[in-house]
Amino acid sequence: MEQILVKHIVISLLSLSVLLGCSKADLPKPKPQPKLMLDKGSLVLVGGALAGSNAEIYQRFIALAGGELQARIAVIPAASGQPVKYFKQFQADMVRYGLDEDQMSLFPVAVADDKNTADVDESTWRRGATDTQLAGHLSQYTAVWFLGGDQLNITATLAPNGIKSVLLQAIWDVYQRGGVIGGTSAGAAMMSEVMIAAGDSWGALTKGTTDTYHGIQDQENGPLLLAQGLGFFPHAIIDQHFDRKARFGRLIVATELSKVHFPMGFGIDENTALVYTAQDNSAQVIGAGAVTAIDVTHAKRIDNPKGYHIENVRLSVMQGGDRYNFDTEQFVANPLKSATVGHEYLNLAKPIVSGVFSRNSRLKDMLTFDLVDNKGSSEVVSYLHQGSGVGFTLRFVQDEHTTGYWQYLDGMLDSGSAFGVRLDIIPTEFSITPLTAASQELVEKPQ
Repeated sequence: MEQILVKHIVISLLSLSVLLGCSKADLPKPKPQPKLMLDKGSLVLVGGALAGSNAEIYQRFIALAGGELQARIAVIPAASGQPVKYFKQFQADMVRYGLDEDQMSLFPVAVADDKNTADVDESTWRRGATDTQLAGHLSQYTAVWFLGGDQLNITATLAPNGIKSVLLQAIWDVYQRGGVIGGTSAGAAMMSEVMIAAGDSWGALTKGTTDTYHGIQDQENGPLLLAQGLGFFPHAIIDQHFDRKARFGRLIVATELSKVHFPMGFGIDENTALVYTAQDNSAQVIGAGAVTAIDVTHAKRIDNPKGYHIENVRLSVMQGGDRYNFDTEQFVANPLKSATVGHEYLNLAKPIVSGVFSRNSRLKDMLTFDLVDNKGSSEVVSYLHQGSGVGFTLRFVQDEHTTGYWQYLDGMLDSGSAFGVRLDIIPTEFSITPLTAASQELVEKPQ
Protein backbone atom coordinates (compact mmCIF):
# COMPACT_ATOMS: atom_id res chain seq x y z
CA MET A 1 0.00 0.00 0.00
CA GLU A 2 1.31 3.41 -0.94
CA GLN A 3 2.72 5.30 2.03
CA ILE A 4 0.70 8.48 2.57
CA LEU A 5 0.68 8.93 6.33
CA VAL A 6 3.19 10.93 8.31
CA LYS A 7 6.57 9.24 8.21
CA HIS A 8 7.34 7.00 11.21
CA ILE A 9 3.80 7.34 12.66
CA VAL A 10 1.38 4.48 13.04
CA ILE A 11 -2.16 5.85 13.35
CA SER A 12 -4.65 3.70 15.22
CA LEU A 13 -7.92 3.51 13.30
CA LEU A 14 -9.69 3.40 16.66
CA SER A 15 -8.51 6.95 17.33
CA LEU A 16 -10.04 8.24 14.10
CA SER A 17 -13.75 7.72 14.79
CA VAL A 18 -16.42 9.78 13.05
CA LEU A 19 -17.18 13.41 13.88
CA LEU A 20 -20.70 14.71 13.58
CA GLY A 21 -21.50 16.50 10.30
CA CYS A 22 -21.82 20.28 9.90
CA SER A 23 -25.47 20.67 10.88
CA LYS A 24 -27.24 23.84 11.99
CA ALA A 25 -26.85 22.81 15.62
CA ASP A 26 -23.07 22.40 15.66
CA LEU A 27 -21.94 25.30 13.45
CA PRO A 28 -19.41 27.35 15.41
CA LYS A 29 -20.43 30.91 16.22
CA PRO A 30 -18.16 33.92 15.67
CA LYS A 31 -16.60 34.98 18.95
CA PRO A 32 -14.17 37.83 18.24
CA GLN A 33 -11.62 38.20 21.02
CA PRO A 34 -8.70 40.57 21.57
CA LYS A 35 -5.35 38.99 20.69
CA LEU A 36 -1.95 39.61 22.23
CA MET A 37 0.77 40.12 19.62
CA LEU A 38 3.13 37.45 20.89
CA ASP A 39 3.47 35.50 17.65
CA LYS A 40 6.73 35.36 15.73
CA GLY A 41 5.65 33.61 12.59
CA SER A 42 4.16 34.41 9.22
CA LEU A 43 0.97 33.65 7.31
CA VAL A 44 0.63 33.01 3.58
CA LEU A 45 -3.04 33.37 2.65
CA VAL A 46 -3.80 32.38 -0.94
CA GLY A 47 -7.12 33.28 -2.56
CA GLY A 48 -7.48 29.89 -4.27
CA ALA A 49 -6.64 28.52 -7.74
CA LEU A 50 -2.89 28.64 -7.04
CA ALA A 51 -1.04 27.91 -10.26
CA GLY A 52 1.91 25.57 -10.15
CA SER A 53 3.78 28.19 -12.19
CA ASN A 54 3.39 30.89 -9.51
CA ALA A 55 7.02 30.84 -8.40
CA GLU A 56 6.69 33.99 -6.31
CA ILE A 57 4.22 32.46 -3.86
CA TYR A 58 5.83 29.02 -3.61
CA GLN A 59 9.30 30.46 -3.16
CA ARG A 60 8.13 32.92 -0.49
CA PHE A 61 6.47 30.11 1.45
CA ILE A 62 9.61 27.96 1.24
CA ALA A 63 11.79 30.87 2.38
CA LEU A 64 9.54 31.55 5.37
CA ALA A 65 9.64 27.83 6.20
CA GLY A 66 13.42 27.97 6.55
CA GLY A 67 14.61 27.60 2.96
CA GLU A 68 15.18 24.60 0.72
CA LEU A 69 17.44 22.81 3.21
CA GLN A 70 15.50 23.43 6.43
CA ALA A 71 11.84 23.49 5.39
CA ARG A 72 9.60 20.72 6.73
CA ILE A 73 5.97 21.14 5.80
CA ALA A 74 2.97 19.43 7.39
CA VAL A 75 -0.04 19.40 5.06
CA ILE A 76 -3.53 19.44 6.60
CA PRO A 77 -6.08 18.18 4.05
CA ALA A 78 -9.23 18.47 6.21
CA ALA A 79 -11.07 20.83 3.83
CA SER A 80 -10.57 18.70 0.74
CA GLY A 81 -12.86 16.07 -0.74
CA GLN A 82 -9.77 14.43 -2.30
CA PRO A 83 -7.08 14.84 0.36
CA VAL A 84 -4.44 12.51 -1.08
CA LYS A 85 -4.83 13.69 -4.67
CA TYR A 86 -4.34 17.34 -3.81
CA PHE A 87 -1.54 16.63 -1.34
CA LYS A 88 0.37 14.94 -4.15
CA GLN A 89 -0.26 17.91 -6.42
CA PHE A 90 1.05 20.33 -3.76
CA GLN A 91 4.02 18.04 -3.15
CA ALA A 92 4.88 17.97 -6.86
CA ASP A 93 4.72 21.76 -7.06
CA MET A 94 7.03 22.11 -4.08
CA VAL A 95 9.52 19.66 -5.62
CA ARG A 96 9.54 21.90 -8.70
CA TYR A 97 10.83 24.70 -6.48
CA GLY A 98 13.63 22.78 -4.85
CA LEU A 99 12.26 20.62 -2.03
CA ASP A 100 12.52 16.86 -1.69
CA GLU A 101 9.34 14.81 -1.41
CA ASP A 102 10.16 13.71 2.13
CA GLN A 103 10.21 17.33 3.31
CA MET A 104 6.40 17.25 3.11
CA SER A 105 4.08 15.01 5.12
CA LEU A 106 0.36 14.45 4.82
CA PHE A 107 -1.27 14.61 8.25
CA PRO A 108 -4.32 12.32 8.53
CA VAL A 109 -7.06 14.87 9.25
CA ALA A 110 -9.97 14.63 6.81
CA VAL A 111 -13.71 14.01 6.58
CA ALA A 112 -14.05 12.56 3.07
CA ASP A 113 -12.78 9.39 1.43
CA ASP A 114 -10.51 9.98 -1.55
CA LYS A 115 -11.72 7.73 -4.36
CA ASN A 116 -8.24 7.79 -5.87
CA THR A 117 -6.90 5.63 -3.02
CA ALA A 118 -8.58 2.23 -3.07
CA ASP A 119 -6.63 0.90 -0.07
CA VAL A 120 -7.37 3.75 2.34
CA ASP A 121 -10.62 5.24 3.59
CA GLU A 122 -9.70 8.83 4.45
CA SER A 123 -13.07 9.41 6.11
CA THR A 124 -11.66 7.44 9.05
CA TRP A 125 -9.27 10.35 9.63
CA ARG A 126 -12.02 12.45 11.20
CA ARG A 127 -10.46 12.42 14.66
CA GLY A 128 -6.85 12.77 13.57
CA ALA A 129 -6.69 16.16 15.27
CA THR A 130 -7.16 14.49 18.68
CA ASP A 131 -4.14 12.20 18.32
CA THR A 132 -1.53 13.40 20.81
CA GLN A 133 1.31 11.45 19.16
CA LEU A 134 0.52 13.05 15.80
CA ALA A 135 0.41 16.50 17.42
CA GLY A 136 3.74 15.88 19.11
CA HIS A 137 5.46 15.29 15.77
CA LEU A 138 4.65 18.87 14.67
CA SER A 139 7.55 20.04 16.85
CA GLN A 140 9.79 18.80 14.01
CA TYR A 141 8.11 21.00 11.38
CA THR A 142 8.72 24.57 10.28
CA ALA A 143 5.51 25.09 8.30
CA VAL A 144 1.89 23.99 7.99
CA TRP A 145 -0.12 24.15 4.76
CA PHE A 146 -3.92 23.84 4.54
CA LEU A 147 -5.47 22.53 1.34
CA GLY A 148 -8.62 24.11 -0.10
CA GLY A 149 -12.18 22.80 -0.08
CA ASP A 150 -14.79 23.44 2.63
CA GLN A 151 -13.57 25.64 5.48
CA LEU A 152 -16.24 24.28 7.84
CA ASN A 153 -14.51 20.89 7.62
CA ILE A 154 -11.31 22.50 8.92
CA THR A 155 -12.97 24.08 11.94
CA ALA A 156 -15.10 20.99 12.65
CA THR A 157 -12.02 18.75 12.85
CA LEU A 158 -9.46 21.09 14.45
CA ALA A 159 -11.81 23.00 16.75
CA PRO A 160 -15.08 21.08 17.16
CA ASN A 161 -17.65 23.16 19.05
CA GLY A 162 -15.00 25.88 19.35
CA ILE A 163 -12.70 23.69 21.46
CA LYS A 164 -9.05 23.71 20.39
CA SER A 165 -7.73 20.24 19.57
CA VAL A 166 -4.24 19.07 20.51
CA LEU A 167 -3.20 19.26 16.85
CA LEU A 168 -4.48 22.83 16.52
CA GLN A 169 -2.48 23.81 19.60
CA ALA A 170 0.59 22.21 18.02
CA ILE A 171 -0.02 24.24 14.85
CA TRP A 172 -0.19 27.39 16.96
CA ASP A 173 3.13 26.37 18.53
CA VAL A 174 4.72 26.19 15.08
CA TYR A 175 3.49 29.72 14.34
CA GLN A 176 4.47 31.20 17.69
CA ARG A 177 8.03 29.93 17.49
CA GLY A 178 8.53 31.58 14.10
CA GLY A 179 7.14 29.11 11.56
CA VAL A 180 4.79 29.83 8.70
CA ILE A 181 1.14 28.82 8.35
CA GLY A 182 -0.25 28.87 4.83
CA GLY A 183 -3.39 27.85 3.03
CA THR A 184 -5.34 28.25 -0.16
CA SER A 185 -9.05 29.01 -0.63
CA ALA A 186 -10.75 27.41 2.40
CA GLY A 187 -7.29 27.24 3.96
CA ALA A 188 -7.19 31.05 3.82
CA ALA A 189 -10.83 31.69 4.78
CA MET A 190 -10.44 29.93 8.14
CA MET A 191 -7.46 32.11 9.14
CA SER A 192 -9.61 34.91 10.56
CA GLU A 193 -11.50 34.84 13.85
CA VAL A 194 -14.79 35.57 12.09
CA MET A 195 -14.97 33.18 9.15
CA ILE A 196 -17.09 33.57 6.03
CA ALA A 197 -18.47 30.08 5.45
CA ALA A 198 -21.03 30.55 2.67
CA GLY A 199 -23.14 32.93 0.60
CA ASP A 200 -22.65 35.35 -2.27
CA SER A 201 -22.88 39.13 -2.62
CA TRP A 202 -26.46 39.21 -3.93
CA GLY A 203 -27.64 36.87 -1.18
CA ALA A 204 -25.85 38.81 1.56
CA LEU A 205 -27.24 42.17 0.40
CA THR A 206 -30.82 40.99 -0.19
CA LYS A 207 -31.30 38.18 2.35
CA GLY A 208 -28.80 39.01 5.09
CA THR A 209 -27.46 36.11 7.13
CA THR A 210 -28.37 32.50 7.79
CA ASP A 211 -27.46 29.89 10.40
CA THR A 212 -28.00 26.86 8.19
CA TYR A 213 -25.61 25.08 5.84
CA HIS A 214 -26.47 22.47 3.23
CA GLY A 215 -23.07 21.82 1.72
CA ILE A 216 -20.34 23.41 -0.33
CA GLN A 217 -22.78 24.62 -3.01
CA ASP A 218 -24.03 27.19 -0.48
CA GLN A 219 -20.67 28.93 -0.88
CA GLU A 220 -21.73 29.96 -4.38
CA ASN A 221 -25.24 31.24 -3.70
CA GLY A 222 -27.57 32.48 -0.97
CA PRO A 223 -27.38 34.48 2.25
CA LEU A 224 -24.21 35.04 4.26
CA LEU A 225 -23.13 32.40 6.76
CA LEU A 226 -20.61 33.48 9.39
CA ALA A 227 -18.85 31.03 11.67
CA GLN A 228 -15.91 30.95 14.04
CA GLY A 229 -12.54 30.58 12.34
CA LEU A 230 -9.20 29.60 13.82
CA GLY A 231 -7.99 33.17 14.38
CA PHE A 232 -4.42 33.06 13.07
CA PHE A 233 -4.95 36.40 11.28
CA PRO A 234 -5.81 38.78 14.13
CA HIS A 235 -6.80 41.97 12.33
CA ALA A 236 -9.61 41.39 9.85
CA ILE A 237 -12.00 39.03 8.10
CA ILE A 238 -10.60 37.08 5.15
CA ASP A 239 -12.41 36.27 1.91
CA GLN A 240 -11.08 34.40 -1.14
CA HIS A 241 -11.73 33.80 -4.86
CA PHE A 242 -12.55 37.46 -4.43
CA ASP A 243 -12.67 39.46 -7.64
CA ARG A 244 -13.58 36.57 -9.95
CA LYS A 245 -16.61 35.68 -7.83
CA ALA A 246 -17.51 39.33 -7.07
CA ARG A 247 -17.53 38.73 -3.33
CA PHE A 248 -16.98 42.31 -2.17
CA GLY A 249 -20.70 42.70 -1.38
CA ARG A 250 -20.69 39.80 1.06
CA LEU A 251 -17.43 40.98 2.64
CA ILE A 252 -18.96 44.42 3.22
CA VAL A 253 -21.96 42.85 4.96
CA ALA A 254 -19.66 40.63 7.05
CA THR A 255 -17.41 43.49 8.17
CA GLU A 256 -20.35 45.78 8.98
CA LEU A 257 -21.89 43.07 11.15
CA SER A 258 -18.52 42.56 12.89
CA LYS A 259 -17.63 46.25 13.00
CA VAL A 260 -17.02 46.47 16.75
CA HIS A 261 -14.14 43.99 16.65
CA PHE A 262 -13.25 43.58 12.96
CA PRO A 263 -14.16 46.62 10.83
CA MET A 264 -11.71 45.57 8.10
CA GLY A 265 -11.83 42.74 5.59
CA PHE A 266 -9.28 41.53 3.05
CA GLY A 267 -10.54 39.88 -0.13
CA ILE A 268 -7.81 37.86 -1.84
CA ASP A 269 -7.90 37.16 -5.58
CA GLU A 270 -7.14 33.78 -7.07
CA ASN A 271 -3.47 32.90 -7.64
CA THR A 272 -2.59 35.71 -5.23
CA ALA A 273 -1.34 35.78 -1.63
CA LEU A 274 -1.53 38.11 1.32
CA VAL A 275 1.67 37.51 3.30
CA TYR A 276 1.43 38.60 6.93
CA THR A 277 4.45 38.80 9.24
CA ALA A 278 3.65 39.05 12.93
CA GLN A 279 6.98 40.54 13.98
CA ASP A 280 6.51 43.77 12.01
CA ASN A 281 2.70 43.54 12.02
CA SER A 282 2.38 44.18 8.28
CA ALA A 283 1.08 42.42 5.19
CA GLN A 284 2.25 42.36 1.57
CA VAL A 285 0.47 41.30 -1.62
CA ILE A 286 2.28 38.97 -4.02
CA GLY A 287 1.19 36.88 -6.98
CA ALA A 288 -0.92 37.41 -10.06
CA GLY A 289 -3.88 39.41 -8.75
CA ALA A 290 -4.91 41.85 -6.06
CA VAL A 291 -6.08 42.02 -2.49
CA THR A 292 -8.99 44.38 -1.83
CA ALA A 293 -9.19 45.87 1.64
CA ILE A 294 -12.62 46.90 2.90
CA ASP A 295 -12.88 49.30 5.83
CA VAL A 296 -16.22 50.16 7.45
CA THR A 297 -14.71 52.05 10.39
CA HIS A 298 -16.38 55.32 9.34
CA ALA A 299 -19.16 53.81 7.25
CA LYS A 300 -22.77 54.57 8.10
CA ARG A 301 -25.44 51.89 7.83
CA ILE A 302 -28.74 53.61 7.00
CA ASP A 303 -32.10 52.22 8.11
CA ASN A 304 -33.84 51.89 4.78
CA PRO A 305 -36.96 49.68 4.41
CA LYS A 306 -36.23 49.32 0.68
CA GLY A 307 -33.03 47.35 1.17
CA TYR A 308 -29.40 47.28 2.32
CA HIS A 309 -28.07 50.85 2.44
CA ILE A 310 -24.57 51.80 3.55
CA GLU A 311 -22.42 54.86 2.85
CA ASN A 312 -18.74 55.75 3.14
CA VAL A 313 -17.29 52.27 2.89
CA ARG A 314 -13.60 52.58 1.98
CA LEU A 315 -12.07 50.24 -0.59
CA SER A 316 -8.36 49.85 -1.30
CA VAL A 317 -6.86 47.72 -4.05
CA MET A 318 -3.34 46.41 -3.39
CA GLN A 319 -1.23 44.43 -5.83
CA GLY A 320 2.30 44.00 -7.08
CA GLY A 321 4.11 44.15 -3.73
CA ASP A 322 1.91 46.79 -2.06
CA ARG A 323 1.79 46.66 1.74
CA TYR A 324 -0.43 47.52 4.67
CA ASN A 325 0.99 48.36 8.10
CA PHE A 326 -1.39 47.56 10.94
CA ASP A 327 0.46 49.71 13.48
CA THR A 328 0.31 52.90 11.41
CA GLU A 329 -2.93 51.89 9.60
CA GLN A 330 -1.38 52.96 6.30
CA PHE A 331 -1.31 51.51 2.80
CA VAL A 332 2.13 51.70 1.20
CA ALA A 333 2.48 51.29 -2.55
CA ASN A 334 5.38 49.39 -4.05
CA PRO A 335 8.13 52.06 -4.19
CA LEU A 336 8.61 51.32 -7.90
CA LYS A 337 5.10 52.66 -8.62
CA SER A 338 4.31 56.28 -9.51
CA ALA A 339 1.40 58.33 -8.21
CA THR A 340 -1.49 58.68 -10.66
CA VAL A 341 -3.34 61.58 -8.99
CA GLY A 342 -2.32 64.62 -11.02
CA HIS A 343 -0.73 62.39 -13.67
CA GLU A 344 -3.78 60.45 -14.88
CA TYR A 345 -3.59 58.42 -18.08
CA LEU A 346 -7.30 58.54 -19.00
CA ASN A 347 -9.67 61.47 -19.52
CA LEU A 348 -13.13 59.91 -19.76
CA ALA A 349 -16.15 61.80 -18.44
CA LYS A 350 -18.51 58.84 -18.00
CA PRO A 351 -16.71 55.51 -18.13
CA ILE A 352 -19.00 52.52 -18.66
CA VAL A 353 -18.49 50.17 -15.75
CA SER A 354 -21.59 47.94 -15.71
CA GLY A 355 -21.72 44.47 -17.16
CA VAL A 356 -19.63 42.20 -19.32
CA PHE A 357 -19.22 44.86 -22.03
CA SER A 358 -17.36 47.11 -19.60
CA ARG A 359 -13.77 47.80 -20.58
CA ASN A 360 -12.69 46.97 -17.03
CA SER A 361 -15.29 44.53 -15.76
CA ARG A 362 -13.52 43.45 -12.56
CA LEU A 363 -13.44 45.57 -9.43
CA LYS A 364 -9.66 45.99 -9.24
CA ASP A 365 -9.40 47.17 -12.86
CA MET A 366 -12.40 49.47 -12.63
CA LEU A 367 -11.03 51.22 -9.53
CA THR A 368 -7.43 51.51 -10.72
CA PHE A 369 -8.09 52.46 -14.38
CA ASP A 370 -11.53 54.05 -14.69
CA LEU A 371 -11.42 55.98 -11.42
CA VAL A 372 -8.05 56.88 -9.88
CA ASP A 373 -6.14 56.95 -13.19
CA ASN A 374 -8.86 58.98 -14.95
CA LYS A 375 -8.96 62.77 -14.64
CA GLY A 376 -12.26 62.98 -16.50
CA SER A 377 -14.39 61.73 -13.63
CA SER A 378 -14.24 61.62 -9.84
CA GLU A 379 -16.91 58.92 -9.62
CA VAL A 380 -18.09 55.84 -11.44
CA VAL A 381 -21.47 54.23 -10.98
CA SER A 382 -22.37 50.59 -11.39
CA TYR A 383 -25.56 48.64 -10.75
CA LEU A 384 -26.46 45.30 -9.23
CA HIS A 385 -29.89 43.91 -10.09
CA GLN A 386 -31.78 40.90 -11.39
CA GLY A 387 -33.92 42.73 -13.93
CA SER A 388 -37.05 44.50 -12.72
CA GLY A 389 -37.39 44.99 -8.97
CA VAL A 390 -35.17 46.19 -6.15
CA GLY A 391 -31.42 46.15 -6.70
CA PHE A 392 -28.55 48.45 -5.82
CA THR A 393 -26.69 51.48 -7.09
CA LEU A 394 -22.96 51.23 -6.39
CA ARG A 395 -21.34 54.67 -6.38
CA PHE A 396 -17.53 54.69 -6.25
CA VAL A 397 -16.01 58.10 -5.47
CA GLN A 398 -12.49 59.47 -5.53
CA ASP A 399 -12.22 62.20 -2.89
CA GLU A 400 -9.53 63.90 -0.80
CA HIS A 401 -8.80 60.60 0.99
CA THR A 402 -8.14 58.67 -2.24
CA THR A 403 -4.72 57.99 -3.74
CA GLY A 404 -3.61 55.92 -6.71
CA TYR A 405 -0.40 54.41 -8.09
CA TRP A 406 0.69 52.54 -11.21
CA GLN A 407 3.65 50.89 -12.90
CA TYR A 408 4.66 48.07 -15.21
CA LEU A 409 6.32 45.57 -12.88
CA ASP A 410 6.43 42.50 -15.10
CA GLY A 411 7.02 43.28 -18.77
CA MET A 412 4.06 45.30 -20.02
CA LEU A 413 1.63 44.00 -17.38
CA ASP A 414 -0.12 46.84 -15.54
CA SER A 415 -0.01 46.95 -11.76
CA GLY A 416 -2.29 49.62 -10.33
CA SER A 417 -3.19 50.59 -6.78
CA ALA A 418 -6.19 52.50 -5.46
CA PHE A 419 -6.30 53.40 -1.78
CA GLY A 420 -9.26 54.90 0.06
CA VAL A 421 -12.01 54.86 -2.58
CA ARG A 422 -15.41 55.72 -1.13
CA LEU A 423 -18.33 53.40 -1.87
CA ASP A 424 -22.02 54.00 -1.24
CA ILE A 425 -24.49 51.15 -1.73
CA ILE A 426 -28.03 52.46 -2.24
CA PRO A 427 -31.16 50.33 -2.77
CA THR A 428 -32.71 51.16 -6.12
CA GLU A 429 -35.89 50.24 -7.97
CA PHE A 430 -35.27 48.94 -11.50
CA SER A 431 -37.78 48.61 -14.31
CA ILE A 432 -36.41 47.05 -17.48
CA THR A 433 -38.35 46.75 -20.72
CA PRO A 434 -36.56 45.17 -23.70
CA LEU A 435 -37.22 47.28 -26.81
CA THR A 436 -37.57 44.54 -29.38
CA ALA A 437 -38.82 45.16 -32.90
CA ALA A 438 -42.02 43.31 -32.04
CA SER A 439 -42.73 45.49 -29.00
CA GLN A 440 -42.15 48.62 -31.09
CA GLU A 441 -44.67 47.42 -33.70
CA LEU A 442 -47.28 46.98 -30.97
CA VAL A 443 -46.74 50.53 -29.78
CA GLU A 444 -46.99 52.00 -33.29
CA LYS A 445 -49.89 49.84 -34.57
CA PRO A 446 -53.26 51.64 -34.35
CA GLN A 447 -55.84 49.97 -32.11
